[in-house]
Order: sequence, then structure tokens, then C-alpha cells
Amino acid sequence: MSKSSKSCCKTSCPRSNIFCNLVDKVFKRPSLQSFHQWGYHCYEPRVYRTLAKILRYVDLEGFDILLSDYIAFVEKSGCHLEVNFNLEFTEICVNTILYWVFARKGNPDFVELLLKKTKDYVQDRSFNLALIWRTFTPVYCPSPLSGITPLLYVAQTRQSNILKILLQYGILERDNNPINIVLTILLYPSRVRIMVDHELVDIEEDAKTCLVLCSRVLSTISIREIEMQLSLGRRPIISNWLDYIPSTRYKDPCELLHLCRITIRAQLLTNNMLPNGIFSLLIPVCLQNYLNLES
Repeated sequence: MSKSSKSCCKTSCPRSNIFCNLVDKVFKRPSLQSFHQWGYHCYEPRVYRTLAKILRYVDLEGFDILLSDYIAFVEKSGCHLEVNFNLEFTEICVNTILYWVFARKGNPDFVELLLKKTKDYVQDRSFNLALIWRTFTPVYCPSPLSGITPLLYVAQTRQSNILKILLQYGILERDNNPINIVLTILLYPSRVRIMVDHELVDIEEDAKTCLVLCSRVLSTISIREIEMQLSLGRRPIISNWLDYIPSTRYKDPCELLHLCRITIRAQLLTNNMLPNGIFSLLIPVCLQNYLNLES
């Protein structure tokens, strides 16, 4: 990075900004003073350790501040940094944030706050602030080149309470291949377990809930694709899995009420108004809850 890039970062970002301070700390490290020593592997551990220390103990208020700082950093300072460094630095930061929120904390309140803070950016998947579309490594490593999206990770771990929040924000409806999420919920190896309050969660029951939630969003679910996977020897985590997919998603005509839900949610999604826009509609509360996937 050039000296001018360094000065631009300092002048365009408040000194209290976590991510601006991180950039400053990286440059103050003696071993990185020479340009030829600069490299991803040199500063990644320092960035990760700093953010991990914050995220390990942060409460919702502190997480709100951290996300605000990241948004301010990307919008006001990132463009002044050397391109390669900016891409690498933000990749490390995003990977660390998503790893702690989804793989380490698994707290629905943190997930919902992340979506609230970044929902205005989800329409551009390539943008650094569209965090829900970025990939991360569930077992942390510096570069998430083989990482997965939060939606896919939640499907793999059958975190039904978090999946519901993602679906309420229209993440499955925006996904390019939603049937893949259904297949993951049903067929991903069950060795992945989630601890809640130091107790093992019943994955099978959570998987059932996840299938029901997906049925509230999708108009059709391809049973043929599921059966094709079963014919290849894959074993479903739920033996009676078909009981948790309504026949109106694969055989019988879809309910008119559900088609109305899909149409209204699609319109709200187009205007980036999920889920808050639901509650501005002049309809009974029971219908608002229905649109918000409560039933």
C-alpha cells in the first residue's frame, strides 16, 4: 500500500472506528514496514485475533457498533485503500464476523441484527456489505475460498430458529437454487451438532421444523430430486420426511392462500421491504403473521 493510501484512510475515517484502527495497527507492526514483506499471511492473524477478542464477548449493543464501523469503513475509507489490500482486508473481516456470528455464537438476535444493518445492500451480492451472501469457513481459516454462505451453513446445522429469520428476510426466495437448501436439510450428514446452553439440540426435530419453514416459502418442492439422491444411497436424517412436506408442494394444487402469500412477499422483496413492510399493510394481524411465516 502506498503512503498516500495510508493517509487517505486516516483522514476519511474516524479514529474510533474499529476497522480504521486495525489498518493502522497493521502498518505499525515493525515486521511490515518494508513493502516487500507485505502479504496476506502477515497481517491476517492480527486482524483475526483483534476481531475475535471483540466478538467473543460482545453484546448486541457492541455488535451494533462493530457493524456500523464496518459499514462506515467500507463506504468512506475502503475506496481510498490499495485495491488488493482492501479486498484482502475486508475478506478477512467478513470471514471473521460471519464465523463468530453463525459458527461460534449461533444466536438468533445477532443474526437478526446483522440482517437489519445490512438489508439495504442484499440486492448486490458482490458488494462487501451484502454480508449474508458472502462466504465463510465454519472451521476458521484465513481465506474462505472453499467457504459456504450463512444460509447453507444454517441448513447444514439445522438451526431452525436462525433459518426462520433468514427466511423472513427473504433470503431463501433470493437464493438461486432453493431446492439445494431443502436437500441439505434432509441429507447432510448428521454428525454436525449444535450446542445450546451446553446441551445437544435434537437435530431431527430441528430438521423437521426446517422443512416446514421452507414449505412456507416455496410453491413447489421437487420430490423427484430428493428421491434421485436417495437412489444414489444417501440417507435422510428424517425417515418419514415426506410427512413434513405438504402434498400441495409436489402433488396437489397449491393452496390459493399460500399463492397469495408468495405473491405479496415477492412484491415486498422486489422493493426490499421484507419483513418490516409486512406490518405496514392494512390487513389483520393474523394475516401479517401468516405473511411473516409464523404459520
